[in-house]
Amino acid sequence: MIATINLLPWRQTRRRACLRFWGVLFSASLVLSIGVLLRYCSVFYIETRIELLLADAEKTRGEALMALKPRMKHRQQRWLQVKERNRQREQTRSWQLVLQGLAELLPEQAWFTKITWQQETLELTGNTLNFAALKTLEAQLRQPSRFQLNSPGETQQDAQGRWQFHYRLTRSGAHDNAL
Repeated sequence: MIATINLLPWRQTRRRACLRFWGVLFSASLVLSIGVLLRYCSVFYIETRIELLLADAEKTRGEALMALKPRMKHRQQRWLQVKERNRQREQTRSWQLVLQGLAELLPEQAWFTKITWQQETLELTGNTLNFAALKTLEAQLRQPSRFQLNSPGETQQDAQGRWQFHYRLTRSGAHDNAL
């Protein structure tokens, strides 16, 4: 006789195993897809947030720079003023040397009453006690120096017997750098 075999429980078990396998496969792929989508959304959100923060920071930095602009402008103006003041001091120092040189040329009996500088011309006006001091001064001014004697001006004697002189000197080309 033939033994009877019941295959129904085996088919049901195999069917459940097959459904479980495909269910797990589709569920896992769905969970994986949702995970990738959430990751993409979170990266997109973070990048958008970073861009907003960077734009905000840039705006804040621009406002800070605009707030600093008047202070920087004031600092630049002060720097230019200091630079101009230093240039004037340097020019004064160079004139100090020129004037000391002129003072050394003066004989003891002579003194300046007026010194004028205009358009590369130095005008000297002063007094001497005697005519010999005037001649000595003119001889000193004719010697080569930073200035050349252009033309002796008027010379006259005042009521007290002092000789008044006026000389016009032009700057020498050899010493242009000095002033």
